[in-house]
Amino acid sequence: MFIVGELINCTRKRVGAAAQNRDASFIQEVARNQADAGADMLDVNGGLPGQEAECLAWLVGVVQEAVQTPLCLDSSDPQALQRALPLCQKRPMINSITDEPARYEAVLPLLEEFRPQVIALCMSAAGPPSGVEDRVATAGRLVDHLTAEGMALEDIYVDPCVLPASTGPEHGMAILEAVGQIKARYPGVHISAGVSNVSYGLPLRKLLNEVFLVLLLGRGLDAAIVDPCDQQMMMNLRAAEALLGRDEYCVAYLRAFRDGKLELKAA
Repeated sequence: MFIVGELINCTRKRVGAAAQNRDASFIQEVARNQADAGADMLDVNGGLPGQEAECLAWLVGVVQEAVQTPLCLDSSDPQALQRALPLCQKRPMINSITDEPARYEAVLPLLEEFRPQVIALCMSAAGPPSGVEDRVATAGRLVDHLTAEGMALEDIYVDPCVLPASTGPEHGMAILEAVGQIKARYPGVHISAGVSNVSYGLPLRKLLNEVFLVLLLGRGLDAAIVDPCDQQMMMNLRAAEALLGRDEYCVAYLRAFRDGKLELKAA
């Protein structure tokens, strides 16, 4: 499982305040904690009103002073991406391109120029997806268009667009079904998800996120934007991969055990 750490996001109150005040030490501590917890990439969102381009570029520089982990640039602002992409020391990812014509046309030149990996979010001009078929159709258009532009399947991370379970009883199951169908239709493409979106507006969000991640793993999810510092989630992830045969001979599970990362809390 490819883990993208979600915590450096300016919509989070403390991170937003730290970015606003240019508190580099706070941001770097968050970056180091995620890297140490096992994140393969760090999502970086500089969405401060009126200063996203400047903030995203600042965050990229600050985070790279602290860790060697590649970055996922989380922005819908082409100017912010254009400014931040050249600063990335390792191959980055863009989060995200969509099937909305204006956004697609704005992001595509950046993919052609910088050749990053990309999250293809199943969002169309009609808005968020309404069900399984809508997600699969949107994913198909995005993958077909991107590969026609020369992108390799393995550089595309399809995100079926996780919606809060609190806003519709069908949302959780629709994501599970869509992940399985997209994976079957496009062997080689990655499937990613912003897992924590499913629990928005509900109590005990960590519990819901942890269970949803395990369910998604069973359908073929191979990348996720999550909190890698959630020890229980990471334990569940290692256990699920071992049980699903995605961790050959349970090597990663055993390594995590030896490193003290599978410690159960006392009842």
